[in-house]
Amino acid sequence: MNQPSEKQDIVIFGGGNMGQALIGGLLDSGCPPDEITVIDTDPSTCSTLEKSFPQCRVHAEANCAPLSAQVVVLAIKPQVVRLVCEQISARYGSVRPLIVSIAAGTLTRDIGTWLGAGFPVVRCMPNLPVLVRCGSTGLFAGPEVSEAQRAQAERILAGVGFTLWLEQEALLDAVTAVSGSGPAYFFYLIEAILEAGQSLGLNADQARQLTVHTALGAAKLVEQGDQDPHALRRAVTSKGGTTEAALEILEQQDMKKIFATAIHHAAQKAELLSRSSTPSTETRAADADK
Repeated sequence: MNQPSEKQDIVIFGGGNMGQALIGGLLDSGCPPDEITVIDTDPSTCSTLEKSFPQCRVHAEANCAPLSAQVVVLAIKPQVVRLVCEQISARYGSVRPLIVSIAAGTLTRDIGTWLGAGFPVVRCMPNLPVLVRCGSTGLFAGPEVSEAQRAQAERILAGVGFTLWLEQEALLDAVTAVSGSGPAYFFYLIEAILEAGQSLGLNADQARQLTVHTALGAAKLVEQGDQDPHALRRAVTSKGGTTEAALEILEQQDMKKIFATAIHHAAQKAELLSRSSTPSTETRAADADK
């Protein structure tokens, strides 16, 4: 990614796991460290940030954020979004920088209400693999967001993985169910295969290595190959063979229906949480210690 020609100060509220992942992605993509400011009220987190990103600016109070900021990122828990938005409004009400929110389940409508009129808002739904720069993020731009500001938001999230723009905010509930919660589904499957492998006599390390590398290889075939998952599954399933024997058991249990039911339930829960008038303190998908 090319480094921008003009200085573009970015302020990140929240220096937890997600905030640190975004900082690392920005630095790797060529953003100068002196253009990044992190605000976090926790002294221990500030200390960690200063050690991990010594050239970035770290502060504990919102009024230390540079007034030159073009982008303000909300990498915080949903239950503190309103307070932080009010602080941002007080500091940036006259300049209205782009607001990029990765706070789970918080609608652009609510963020706009707490900020006051005129702030451009992009709402994002990342997932846990952003911590290893291999995440998936759905993005929705509010009506005040310009094309240039969409590019700014894209630049920040693309540094930690794949990005997908949506034209309807309601589709972020589907993103939450598919990719926000999605890593847990794969962890669950990996966990089950690990346990089965060990029950067949493999030791824990052998089962882990075989399962993880099989998962990585299968994902690469789907990502890079010309065949869809159904065709790939058929290609590895020989008539009367071991794969067919295993898949017959899965089909007898109607595993596709089980997954569909689970994912639809997750989407319904995401919709319920995002439309709650007061953001829930319940742990939500991809809200991993922001």
